[in-house]
Amino acid sequence: MMIRRIQTMNRRVLIRGAGSAAIALPLLDAMIPESLIGSAEAQARAKKVMPSNRLAILYYPNGIHVPAWYPKDGANSANYTLTGTSAAALERHKKDFLFIGGLSVPMALYDSVGDHAKALGCYLTGVRIKKTASDDIQCSISMDQIVANKIGAATRFPSLELGMDYGRMEGGCDPGYACIYSNNASWRDAKTPAIKEVNPRVLFDRLFGAAQASDHAEESKDQQETYNRSILDYTREGLSRINTQLGQNDRHRVDEYLNSIREIEHRLDAPPTNLADMPKGVVRPTRVPETFKEHFRLMADLQILAFQMDVTRVSTFMLGVEQSRRTYNEIGIPEEHHGLTHHAGDPEKIAKMIKIDTYMAEQFAYYLDKIKAVQEGGKSMLDNSMILLGNGNGDAARHDHENCLTVLAGKGGGTLNPGRYVSYPEGTPVSNLWLSLMDRMEAKMERHGDSTGRLANLTV
Repeated sequence: MMIRRIQTMNRRVLIRGAGSAAIALPLLDAMIPESLIGSAEAQARAKKVMPSNRLAILYYPNGIHVPAWYPKDGANSANYTLTGTSAAALERHKKDFLFIGGLSVPMALYDSVGDHAKALGCYLTGVRIKKTASDDIQCSISMDQIVANKIGAATRFPSLELGMDYGRMEGGCDPGYACIYSNNASWRDAKTPAIKEVNPRVLFDRLFGAAQASDHAEESKDQQETYNRSILDYTREGLSRINTQLGQNDRHRVDEYLNSIREIEHRLDAPPTNLADMPKGVVRPTRVPETFKEHFRLMADLQILAFQMDVTRVSTFMLGVEQSRRTYNEIGIPEEHHGLTHHAGDPEKIAKMIKIDTYMAEQFAYYLDKIKAVQEGGKSMLDNSMILLGNGNGDAARHDHENCLTVLAGKGGGTLNPGRYVSYPEGTPVSNLWLSLMDRMEAKMERHGDSTGRLANLTV
């Protein structure tokens, strides 16, 4: 039996609890005016409460092993083969993304050194960064921040910048280039990077205004027990009150949403699994997971949750800094990723690079699993999003900034036609893609950086 709603629920309703704790609800049927259901005006009103198109840029550092990544057939069609490539883990999502070839970062080609700094500094900005190892940096606003400036007032956070490593913010990292270029994808202006958050605990607290005992080690036992309560415990009364206003479908949707929050809390509080391996006297922080997989998945879940709550519609997520020294012991690779990229044709190093690229693709497949599972307005969240996995270095061994990794998932609110391998002429600026995505985020520009026009074939 359907429960008739007395009034339409506000899209911006917050369930508030003790202190600053608050939960924003996902999009519910109760937020669409019941009196308009079935009318011509209903679609227009529903569009106003539906979250606008979302944009997430996931940046993978150091480049890829191109020969093992790209399909060998089916260019500019839906009939291409992922089997046998590093991207094979994405097979189950093949209809959900555009596999894009041929895009480059031309502004990174002007100097024979500093390829890591240029790859990242030029990627979302489309400009030539100033060669300096001191603090007189010169970059430009990145495309995500242009979008945030345009639409960010509609959400609590104009944008969210996430990462897996902080990286150095002072001195030089690449020959002649400041570390700040190699460690930041998002730029508010020519001098100011948008600093990323790496700690999932801090990100969780930003999203919910919550506190945990680990943040208050000096407090009494009773106080710590209070902090250890779930954000859901703080807001239980408000949640119960809201449930009385919801129909069966909405109650089920809210239950799934709250379960995802509870699961994230449990993962944040879980102790490390390999304490026995730690040197004597070394205490490993419990707030940042130990492996790439665990850390990535926790940060990815929080990013998706932020989209679901509609507290932001724009986010960047760096899967590592350029020249990353990360090792992947969990998959049997103790060598640093960056070192392996300079393989000089060594088959053993190439095999390890391919294994890391495949591991990364598996995590991206997990991301797509999660965002596709979120339903809103009769569609999946992925249908209402543009999720891009990319980089600015191209071939890892050559750092040529050509044919850069580009996988664009989602339908962009019906503005993209995924399920195809699209290849563009060599040297096509990735900034042309940024112009095309900015259009779809209501941030239309005539040019961005080194753009030469918009990309064709994204919708046909």
